[in-house]
Amino acid sequence: MAPDTAPAPVPAGSRPLRIGITLGDVTGVGPEVTAAALFQMAAAAGGSSLSAPAEFVVYGDPVWWGRALRIHRPQGMSTGGAGPDPLSVRLIQPLAEPLPESMPAGDPRAARAAVVWLEAAGRACLRGELDAMVTGPVSKAAIQRAGIPFVGQTEFLAALAGEPEPVMMLLGPDERGRWLRVALATVHVALRTVPERLSLPRLLRTIACAREACLQLRLSRARVAVCGLNPHCGEEGAFGDEEATLIEPAVREARQRGWDVVGPLSGDTVFHHALQGRFDAVVAMYHDQGLAPLKAVAFDRGVNWSLGLPFIRTSPDHGTAYDIAGRGLANPSSMRAAIELALQLAAARRADRG
Repeated sequence: MAPDTAPAPVPAGSRPLRIGITLGDVTGVGPEVTAAALFQMAAAAGGSSLSAPAEFVVYGDPVWWGRALRIHRPQGMSTGGAGPDPLSVRLIQPLAEPLPESMPAGDPRAARAAVVWLEAAGRACLRGELDAMVTGPVSKAAIQRAGIPFVGQTEFLAALAGEPEPVMMLLGPDERGRWLRVALATVHVALRTVPERLSLPRLLRTIACAREACLQLRLSRARVAVCGLNPHCGEEGAFGDEEATLIEPAVREARQRGWDVVGPLSGDTVFHHALQGRFDAVVAMYHDQGLAPLKAVAFDRGVNWSLGLPFIRTSPDHGTAYDIAGRGLANPSSMRAAIELALQLAAARRADRG
C-alpha cells in the first residue's frame, strides 16, 4: 500500500470522523493488532453500526503495514481505499525512506520511526486534521537506546501540546460487562518518589480530570472515589500521614466545588466497590495501585485514555510483546476497544459542539 499525503483540512462537521492510528514499534505487535482490530470492526459493523461514519488514517510504514493487512485480511474484504466500506484506511508515512523489510525486535530504526509517527499524528490533532488519535505500543527502553529522551507516549504528547500535567486513565469491563475506570495521580515514576510527587494541586487536577472523563462518557453523576496512599489509609497516622495532610484536603476541596467525591478509601477495597457500581471512577495514587486491579478484571479489554490533552488520545493497554510479534498470536481486543473509545469520544465531542 503506497503512503498517502497529509489529511486535507476539511471543516470537521462536514466530513466523517477522522481517527489517526500510529503503528508504534513495527517489530512488535502494533501493526498486526491494528489490522486485525480494523478488520474485526468492519466485519462486525456491516457498514452500519459505528457510533458515527469514520475514516482511519494510519501513520506507519507501507511494507510493515501491508504485511499486517495481508496476514489478517479476511478473504474478499477490501484493504482500504475509496470504496463504500466506512472503515477505509489511508496510510501516511512521514519518513523519507521506508523501513527495512526485516529488523530485529526493538531495532533503533523502528523505535525512531515510532516517535516520528507519534509526533506527526499529534501535530495533525493539534491542527484539527484528526478528531482523535490511537497509538500503537512502543518500547520506552528501545526508544531511549535509539538516543531519544523518552518517558512515555502520554508525556511526549503532553509536551507537544504544551500541557505540563496530563492524567492517565485506564478503563475496561470485566467479563460480566461491569466497568472499572482508574485515573492515576502519578504514573511512570519510581515508587519511592510517589509521596513527594503528590500535592494538593496534582490531586485536585486528577480528580477534576476523572470527573470530566465520566461526564464525557455520559455518566452524569460522575461519582469519584479517591484511594489512600498507605495501607488502610495510614491507620490514623500510624504508618503515614499523607491521607491527613494531602488526600483529605483534596477531597474536601473537590466536594466544596460541588463534585460527588469520596475518600480517602483503602486501596484494598475501593476497586471492589467501584466494580459493583458504587463509583464511576477511582483515583489511584500510583501506577500499580490502579493498574493491578484494572488488568486483573479487564486484561485483554483495557484501554488507556490520556486526559487533560487538547485532543483525544487512546491506546491499547499492552506493550510491544516482541516475543509473539508476527506469529498471529496477539489479541487485538484492547486495540479494538481503544479505537472504539476514540470513535465514541470524538462523536460525543462533535455532538457537544453542535
